[in-house]
Amino acid sequence: MANTVLITGANKGIGFEMARQLGQKGWTILLGARNKQRGMAAVQKLQEEGITVEWIPIDLNDPETIHFAAANVAKMHPELRVLVNNAGIPGDMSAEPLATKTEDLQATLNVNVIGNFELIKAFTPILQKNHGRIVNMTIPAPNRFFHPFSYCTSKSALNQMISMFAKSFKAQHIPVEIFGVVPGGVTTDLNHHMNNRFMRSVEDGAGSVVNVILDKHNHQGKTVIRFGGMKLVKKVVTGH
Repeated sequence: MANTVLITGANKGIGFEMARQLGQKGWTILLGARNKQRGMAAVQKLQEEGITVEWIPIDLNDPETIHFAAANVAKMHPELRVLVNNAGIPGDMSAEPLATKTEDLQATLNVNVIGNFELIKAFTPILQKNHGRIVNMTIPAPNRFFHPFSYCTSKSALNQMISMFAKSFKAQHIPVEIFGVVPGGVTTDLNHHMNNRFMRSVEDGAGSVVNVILDKHNHQGKTVIRFGGMKLVKKVVTGH
């Protein structure tokens, strides 16, 4: 049976690179993206590398697309083993809490929390048949170096949601492993391609997540932090 993964927001950035790295290892890639043109362009790039990949239209602001996608995957790819909730938006990264607009917070929560909530509900019935995994891209608690209000609020809610789903799955004997992964600061368009000695390349960040996806450890309900270990230490100390 083929290993199949659905990655949301996989038409670019760390999502695309995760798709690329898993595809190179023989996985079938279901590439979630809301925009058909961008999604198909990403599919074509991966196909040119010999990767088996299919575009799955998903818009985290539109629950109908999520549940339609789940119905389609259940029919065409019942072997789905992993869902990677990668898609997200940053919100206003510069606004202090008192300056944050309600609509900015609401929009960020709609995608990063409600959208992922709908994905988890929609795809759990497929994944539980395969003892699958739900991997959520997240961050740890805010700190003095990184604390954008809307984004951090949404990820804090996501982390609590992961914990609650894990407890519920255990109580109901649902054989699905759900957890969060923190790849550290990765240079993408979400942070306007910020690049300093603390930031990691897309390839490194995606590679850390792929390693967790492929490992045999039980991460149920946890937040798995993968900052790159000695590579990051060397970069901080030497600047290279």
